[in-house]
Amino acid sequence: MGFQLLVQKYQAQLTERPIRTFAIQSGTMQLIGDGITQQVIEKRGKAHDPWRSLRMLTYGACIGGPVVGTWFGIINRVVTVKHWFGAALTRTAMDQVLFTPVILGCFMGGISLLERRSMDEIHEKFQTSYVQGLTNAYRFWPFANLFVFSVVPMMYRPLVNSTFAIGWNSYLSYLNQATNQQLQHHTMSPDNNTTAIAATQHRKNTTIVNGSSTSLSEQS
Repeated sequence: MGFQLLVQKYQAQLTERPIRTFAIQSGTMQLIGDGITQQVIEKRGKAHDPWRSLRMLTYGACIGGPVVGTWFGIINRVVTVKHWFGAALTRTAMDQVLFTPVILGCFMGGISLLERRSMDEIHEKFQTSYVQGLTNAYRFWPFANLFVFSVVPMMYRPLVNSTFAIGWNSYLSYLNQATNQQLQHHTMSPDNNTTAIAATQHRKNTTIVNGSSTSLSEQS
């Protein structure tokens, strides 16, 4: 009885306030996924990074949830194939071709902006991890979405999709953290430090030479 009442309340919220409902459920799933990554995969324990979790929650609530929920509504309206499995295949194909590359880019760009990354750093993160993330997305989401589009009633698809996304969000949190570590290592590498020092020294030498030349010209 309690579960049935909960389902009815969810249906009412989804009908009356769909965007808010999508935002809350996606933000929650992002938070759970990051928690799994930090505690189970990375085994951080008390060293859990709350700001990282907050960024994941913010992305899910402000971008991921509303965008995914709206997209599900669009493909449910656009695809009018009568056969249930043909409709599921069509929606899955549209999702993988049109949406998956975009939403992955939204995640990487959105999280990077929340981390206050520069445009050069964001560009490097995309070069490092975007293709890898997209490849793994194509290994996971076609099967999950085929199940969602063929079995789950339309009203519950965003919720079931978000439940599948717990594992995916855990992976995205791990991927983003690994990319950040690579970025930090690249920034702190001896080669980069040597290059920066050399460039600074070159500017100093150029200034000295130019200053000497000016002094000689004045003496002449």
